[in-house]
Amino acid sequence: MTSRERVLSVLNNQVPDSVPRAIYDVAIGSYNDSTIELFMEKSGKHPSECFRNDIRGKVMMPERNKDFQRTVIEFPEPDDVEKLLTPVITGKRMELNELRNWVAGIHKLGCAAVAISPVSDFETPFSIRGREQFFMDLGYQQEWLPLFLDRVVDGAVADAEIAAKAGADIFGIGDDLGSQRGLLISPDQWRELFKPRLKRIIDAVKNTNPETKFFLHSDGMIIEIIPDLIEIGVDILNPIQPEVMNPAEIKEQFGDKLVFFGAISVQHTLPFGTPEDVFSEVKLRMETIGRNGGYIMTPSHMVNADIPWENIVAFYEAADKYGNYK
Repeated sequence: MTSRERVLSVLNNQVPDSVPRAIYDVAIGSYNDSTIELFMEKSGKHPSECFRNDIRGKVMMPERNKDFQRTVIEFPEPDDVEKLLTPVITGKRMELNELRNWVAGIHKLGCAAVAISPVSDFETPFSIRGREQFFMDLGYQQEWLPLFLDRVVDGAVADAEIAAKAGADIFGIGDDLGSQRGLLISPDQWRELFKPRLKRIIDAVKNTNPETKFFLHSDGMIIEIIPDLIEIGVDILNPIQPEVMNPAEIKEQFGDKLVFFGAISVQHTLPFGTPEDVFSEVKLRMETIGRNGGYIMTPSHMVNADIPWENIVAFYEAADKYGNYK
């Protein structure tokens, strides 16, 4: 099988010859400078060109939209909503032809293509308003808030439609809804304010191109709302943070409805374990969350400076050793 064929098998509820895998940085197309420097020093190659990475990502962010000056308005009015929005939301979207050409190039390499929007329904408003102010906003529930949330989602919807038209295999957003102890807001409040807006993003993908699957990244303990995520059409859940959610239990409860993506610890095993520990964790994941398919193996987040090269190599070697289905 090609890399893309492996990924598509998993996305279509089939069992590939081996588990699709990548480091998280390659899978989402975002890198720390220190990671690139480490790979160049140790291998002479960019991370995307080193080892077997079945899945390649790109963040859909035009250069001119990256920098912005936050407008601080403590208690906005409805007429202030446009002033709060950043160029990442309101600016020119990535050109369809640019993304289509990138997807075609990734497919030509034999890999699956993942397009990631820089805009999401929860984390983007959270980032714009700041932690304390955003929680106050949610408490006050003033007239401007739903208008603001809708305008943010407009940016993600536009990216979703572009990614689907471009033929991306997966479109995703990053939306950290949980801490290591539970959801950042109550499940009821999430269902009221954010669930319908997330559904709007998912619907934009599926109504444009049913072949493009939807990927949601959310760190933390979010098990309370996984049934809701399934209900509104999430196809792939990431990262299944193993420090706070048991991957084996998640597979047992939801493995017939979701593809899982991640689950290799970047808090403990990869930075502080030995290569033997990495081998053991990869083996365990294949025996549990990876059993009978439905799994894309990656670290649960990006490679940071505290992860030694030997453990990165061990991740790939362990995937070679334990990752075969046939």
